[in-house]
Parts: sequence; C-alpha cells; structure tokens
Amino acid sequence: MKQDNTAIAPWYKQPWLWFILAPVIASVISGTTFLYLSITSADGIVKDDYYKVAKGLQIDNRPAIEAAALNLSADLLLDDLTGDIGLTLHGKVADDLDRLTLEIIHPIHQKYDQNLQLRRVPGSTRFTGSLQATLSVSNHYVVVVPPDNSWNLRIEIQPPYDPLRIQLSPAR
Repeated sequence: MKQDNTAIAPWYKQPWLWFILAPVIASVISGTTFLYLSITSADGIVKDDYYKVAKGLQIDNRPAIEAAALNLSADLLLDDLTGDIGLTLHGKVADDLDRLTLEIIHPIHQKYDQNLQLRRVPGSTRFTGSLQATLSVSNHYVVVVPPDNSWNLRIEIQPPYDPLRIQLSPAR
C-alpha cells in the first residue's frame, strides 16, 4: 500500500473557498460603495412653484392667474444650433419692462437647467437672448418671468429643438 505524503494546503489556499467567497466579497464592497454614494451625493432639486405645507404639497397659481388677467401670451423662437432666442410678448406689457428671465428647466437633473436673461429690443415687445449650452435630448419646461416675479408663462417642450417655435400662455 502506497501512502500519499503530500501536505494539505491551509483553508485559505483552497480554490473552492475563494470561488464561493468572491461573489459575497464583491457584493459587500459594491453595496458599501453605493450606500456611501447615496448618502454623500446631493439630489438635484426639481424646480417649480411647490412649497411644503404640513405633510402635503401645494402649488402657487397666483403668477399664472396674474398673467391670465393681463391677457399675456408669448411666441418663443428657440434655435438650439445657433443658441439664439427670440421672444415676442403679447398682451398688457408694461412699458418699463426692459428684461425677462427665461428658465429652461430639466425635469430630473438640475445640472441641465438654464436661467437666461432676455433683453428688450427698444420700441417693441420683442426680447432676445442666447442659450448658455445646447439642450439635452429630453423634455424641458420653459418658464418666462418678469424681474418682480408677478406673473409667469410656462410650457413643456419636447425635442427636436432646432429651431423650435412655441406659443406660451398662462398655465391653468
């Protein structure tokens, strides 16, 4: 009878043990990494006129009601290729209104939001400006507000954006 004098390797050198433990160790490492990232990274704020009241949410419709009372509407020409923006405002436009703010809001990612200043063309109700960057290929919300935030016009736009002509009216 022949005896086998080869020594058995210690438990941590057994290949079958690492074959079983490798997915478990990888799961713990990736789970810990994702937990750390979810705790330390900030969620982007979705911009709108919502505010918290007790445990519910309410929307502030006063700016849209004011825009409807002034019979305001606007024609917006947005050219994503050149970055040109042209807005013609209709209705009871104040004579001292020399600029408007155009907010282009991405519904999910705050980093794609653009807050643009439109300047009035003298002697008309036309406002012009330029995009800061091209628009991402997804839906956006467009909101036009005066400097005093007394009214707003808003609409949701969808791609393609080159060029895009839209009619803004008070949200209902």
